[in-house]
Amino acid sequence: MQLLEQIQSLDFPGQLPATLLQVDQHFDAPKVAHIPTAVKDALESSGILARMKPGATVAVGAGSRGIANLPIIVKAAIDTLRAAGMHPYVVPVMGSHGGATTEGQIDMLAQLGVTQASVGAEIRATMAVRQIGQIADGPALYQGEDSIPADHTLLVSRIKPHTDFRSHLESGPAKMSVIGLGKQKGAEIMHSGGGANFQRYLAPAARIYETNTNLIGALGIVENAYDDTAEIVGLLSSEIGLEKEAKLLEKAKSLMASLPFPEIDILVLKEMGKNISGTGMDTNIISRLNIPRQPENFGNVDVAVITVLDLTKETHGNATGMGLANITTGRVLKQIDWRATYMNVMTSGIWGMTRGHMPLVLPDDKRVLKVSVRGCAMPDEKVRMTFIQNTLMLEHFFVSPNMRAEVEAHPRLKVMGEVPLAFDSAGMMLSPWKME
Repeated sequence: MQLLEQIQSLDFPGQLPATLLQVDQHFDAPKVAHIPTAVKDALESSGILARMKPGATVAVGAGSRGIANLPIIVKAAIDTLRAAGMHPYVVPVMGSHGGATTEGQIDMLAQLGVTQASVGAEIRATMAVRQIGQIADGPALYQGEDSIPADHTLLVSRIKPHTDFRSHLESGPAKMSVIGLGKQKGAEIMHSGGGANFQRYLAPAARIYETNTNLIGALGIVENAYDDTAEIVGLLSSEIGLEKEAKLLEKAKSLMASLPFPEIDILVLKEMGKNISGTGMDTNIISRLNIPRQPENFGNVDVAVITVLDLTKETHGNATGMGLANITTGRVLKQIDWRATYMNVMTSGIWGMTRGHMPLVLPDDKRVLKVSVRGCAMPDEKVRMTFIQNTLMLEHFFVSPNMRAEVEAHPRLKVMGEVPLAFDSAGMMLSPWKME
């Protein structure tokens, strides 16, 4: 690439630590003991199963990235419905993901582990939609033609803090109805107004989906700090977008993992990608929103410089969220699928525009880290560095040795050892990424 050729000889002073401290972080984390049983109990105790008659067809909507145990949960729902005499099938509900194509979304389900073989049900998919209503003084709402013919639609939806806005409803079945069932068209319309649209319209949209569609309910999934299933709750369509969903969001917030420091000079991410977060890196973790006209006091840690070394394999070149970083490697630049990234960015509207920017690019890890040190406005010897695999994996990480006292004073943290910060002849970091 011309850019990489032009900067290949650039180098900067910047003293890196010779070693890093390996740190473990412990969270209190409830966990579902047996997922199939929890799914069956949720469908029964919520009343969802009782509202369906044997012989009914049920479209089971799935597709959110990063949900722990997703294939197991979807299969358990399929098995429970079939055992009750229903005829379930799977539909993708993921807005513009997969390049906003039918084939891309089926492929993305497969990447998430959801295939006909793995869940025991046919997958039906189309990007075609039908308008099902319109919010008063607000946007039109849509439902995919793949779920409309069914007698019922059941969503499999994680409930969690959103990466772009704050409200009593964020990521969950209300949002999944609008931009999941609504496919790329619904997602694009809702995103066009930014966070304000979601804050204003998710609750009234839920009432329209309840009244005007075959949506019968959702399996609401809450996860713990270790990216595992903490709770599975059934919500009737009449409960989506109301107090029950809002309370589950508060529980999800209370269980989230977090960075344990109030300030970090350089946060180094080994990887980012859409399988980690819709924004590549979770804004709730990095405390950086980067959206015009939205306040930046979005979290609990003040990070000066964010450095990204790689894209995940599972993101397939989608670098949405790269604009949240300050600096990255030439390796990342070579990995980007610009079509997939730009489709995602443009569908996201104002949320995606600044997050689609490329940060500063340097050819290799060593130079990226040296420039990060130069750019964080601290003397080299005082720079506080934290290295994480990604924003989902915060139970094991590494810090610069000058943070030892802070780590030892923290009740959730324990120093597990010290490792070299080493590079090969091409400037690629050799450590500390063996985190098992």
